[in-house]
Amino acid sequence: MNSKSKNIKFYYEKVKAILLVCLIILCIVQIGILWSNQSYSSPISLFSNSNSKNSSPVSIDDTKGEYLLPYRIAISTGFDGEHYVIPNGSKEYTTLWNGARQYIDQALETKPQKIQPFNEDDWGTLVANKPYTFEFKTQIPIDIIKWTLNMEDSEGEGLSGIYKLVICPDDSDNSYADTLYVRDDKNIYIYSINSAKNDILSYSVFNEIYTKQKSDINSKSYQMAIEKYRKFEISKDLLSVFSGKRQDSYPDFICEPISGLDKEEYSYDDFYDMALDLFGNARIDYDFDVDVNGSVVFKKADGVYRLYKNSILEYKYTGNQTNIEELNVLEAYKKALSYLLESRSQNDIMSNITVYLSSIDIKQGSYIFNFDYSISLGEENGEVPILLKDYKIPNSDNQLLSNGISIEASSKKVISFKWLALKFYVDNNIENYEWSFVDMYSKMYDKYSELKNEFSAKDFGIYYVLKYPQMQENIITPSFVLFTKDGVYDILMEANK
Repeated sequence: MNSKSKNIKFYYEKVKAILLVCLIILCIVQIGILWSNQSYSSPISLFSNSNSKNSSPVSIDDTKGEYLLPYRIAISTGFDGEHYVIPNGSKEYTTLWNGARQYIDQALETKPQKIQPFNEDDWGTLVANKPYTFEFKTQIPIDIIKWTLNMEDSEGEGLSGIYKLVICPDDSDNSYADTLYVRDDKNIYIYSINSAKNDILSYSVFNEIYTKQKSDINSKSYQMAIEKYRKFEISKDLLSVFSGKRQDSYPDFICEPISGLDKEEYSYDDFYDMALDLFGNARIDYDFDVDVNGSVVFKKADGVYRLYKNSILEYKYTGNQTNIEELNVLEAYKKALSYLLESRSQNDIMSNITVYLSSIDIKQGSYIFNFDYSISLGEENGEVPILLKDYKIPNSDNQLLSNGISIEASSKKVISFKWLALKFYVDNNIENYEWSFVDMYSKMYDKYSELKNEFSAKDFGIYYVLKYPQMQENIITPSFVLFTKDGVYDILMEANK
């Protein structure tokens, strides 16, 4: 073979190689596009969809404080005086809670000056007389408090947790020392703070906030149960309208299910939209299916999600089952909170929702952390909480979901996750409501026969109550909700005509 023939063959082979490489690249590009636009089960996505929601990593250390919030902060001018509830999410709420955090940090560096058994009347009198009160929805274990507030392990000795706090600067009942009163499920712990930093909750701060509340036409003073109903079975620190009436304005709100969930049959695009709504870019990690009950199923390597028709999203861990693990509430809480942060980062469903830790239940080897929703009405207007009523999880045991989010976790992993995956929108329609505690209780007394056998009240509130399927057919308006020792009762409020 002459040199000319060899050169022709060489160039021919070179062209073939280049064409082959181009074909391979073209195939990879095409596969990447198909994976990005249609597949939810591939382990990686070569090309992200331009409409996908981004799920950037969220640091648990940067955001852990957002999930340890008191659901109620109140200020008081004294017994039989004025009592104001500070709007959640407002500038004043943030100022007071930041101050309380510093008080807790300073106080728990020392041992309590005094410990006394909890007494309902004594606590009610204390709350009525002192300027600042902070309430969680449940007792928060001290290990979670210390981790969230970046405290030392040695602090808080002898304290099991914090349920409610009372703070009094220059406390005349304690030699004019700045004083922190902590209530857990059994005792009241009294801490003296000789030098609170920067006068964070001084009386000048109190007077500034009090003056603003008093001058705000939308802010009304409450009475306290200890001042009106000392002889009745009612929480003595309960704030309400016990005499006279109160005028409040509340917007209607609308809840919307995940895209496509209301259909009888699902197309490929419907599955795609639902996965995008729930998981954002992480949708590529899941295979999808429909089970025998018509629930949408999303599967990944070690877990299964089910999206039910009533908008409950349920996750169950299906990986290797280990022996019963040693109970550690802080490590379990970290796992639950990390999972919650990851879920929220993947979508914008809860963008206008604040989440409050409302209860902690213990199981064999795990804990269940329940979180409640509150809808933001704007900084000055605070929030209105959401209550789930008779909201069944459509599985074999027909359990009820009573909270917006419920996470079961051990110290090693998240075992299950239940979430009311609804989008909430505040409507432009705003109605005025006139009410008092006595009037609303009287209406409940007529509606619920079981209340005729008791008069008790642990707490009350104005809530948006979600019941399925009614919530999918109507605009949601506010309800008066009463919590007693035996149950939870609600009644719709009537707008002024």
